[in-house]
Amino acid sequence: MKSSLLFLLFLAGNLAGCAQNDSTATIKEVEAKLKNGSASVSGILSDKKYLALHPATAFRDLIKKYCTDDILVITCADEPGKKIKVLCTVKGEDGLPVPDALVYLYQTDARGWYAADAPHVGGNEGDIRHARLFGYVKTNKNGQFELHTTKPSGYPRSDLPAHIHIHFEAAGYRSYGTEFLFDDDDRLVGDIRVQSIQNKFLIAKPEKTTAPFQQQFSYTVTMMK
Repeated sequence: MKSSLLFLLFLAGNLAGCAQNDSTATIKEVEAKLKNGSASVSGILSDKKYLALHPATAFRDLIKKYCTDDILVITCADEPGKKIKVLCTVKGEDGLPVPDALVYLYQTDARGWYAADAPHVGGNEGDIRHARLFGYVKTNKNGQFELHTTKPSGYPRSDLPAHIHIHFEAAGYRSYGTEFLFDDDDRLVGDIRVQSIQNKFLIAKPEKTTAPFQQQFSYTVTMMK
């Protein structure tokens, strides 16, 4: 009995080690592709092959390191949900564009889940650090960036509206975090809408767009020095 237990523990340890080695090798593969330009950040984030790596800190660090001002795509082609385009313009208090700002964003999926197998990621600051749907992008010379994703849903068993968490950093400006909300959200009503406005979350109405997108939303962000 004791020898069987030891064998099982040994086997479990070997399997865990193999999984770790596979993950490390795949992350190195991603880094090589990003470094030599054979793949873009959007190409990596939208590739199902790498979905299991999304919560990993080492993977996320690579996405941050190699992000550009190109269009950011954070979902695979077959990700369930309504396909949306998000346009954002970042300005300073003087109304001038803020170029080369680093933007970090993360969101739930169409189920209202941050993780692949649960509504929330466990651990310290789990959702913000390990959400499955996330990305980094930089603003262009006009202070703009474009995001392609699926429309998030509000959390299960909650009355909070759907949102995209978004954080901005730029040289000479204070870091700024907010949420993008959707005016057509059934949950964004009454006191919740009032509270969202008081919290200075940004609310946008759906706009006309072209296929494959079903909705488009535009936001303007003001950063303070």
